[in-house]
Amino acid sequence: MKKKLMMMVLATMLMLALVVTASAATLYYVTANNVRVRSGPGTDYDILFHNNRGAKVYVERTTNGWAVVKLAGAYNQDGYISTKYLSRTKSGSNVTPSKTSTDTTPQGDYKNFTAAAYNVIVNPTNNYVNMRWEASKTSQVRKVYYYGAKLKVIAENAYWCQVMDESTGEVGFMLKSLLLRVEEEKNG
Repeated sequence: MKKKLMMMVLATMLMLALVVTASAATLYYVTANNVRVRSGPGTDYDILFHNNRGAKVYVERTTNGWAVVKLAGAYNQDGYISTKYLSRTKSGSNVTPSKTSTDTTPQGDYKNFTAAAYNVIVNPTNNYVNMRWEASKTSQVRKVYYYGAKLKVIAENAYWCQVMDESTGEVGFMLKSLLLRVEEEKNG
């Protein structure tokens, strides 16, 4: 009887270990101060608390620009953080170019973004293109990209693209005129 009970306990522990391993979350860093963790995926949801730059969060999945993070302790629920405030690398939030970009494209409308899904390469008129926190040439630079860097457009308007660097998970905004759309290679 004891042996049978021990085998059941071990089998249960093994199954739990497999479930925990299968649902492992990915480590991200918060890239700004006073970032809100909300009770749902949108700005209309309650604010649960705030995180500051450098805080570690474990993202289970993303949905429509929101990262789902498991909250521990008293919350015992999912929290939501806008993906524009997260980076896979801790240093990704503090990159500043050595000089100011000479972009002459109008800044355009910062609203009215529509979802998109296509690949681009960075095609600067200068030496580099700034990935910015917001769709504005006066917004803080998040990261600098050079000619040929591959990115994925996830939203766009007339002048700006919200892009994702799939190699690092970073998301930001770039002027559409400095990106060149590329078609995916098709086999067969």
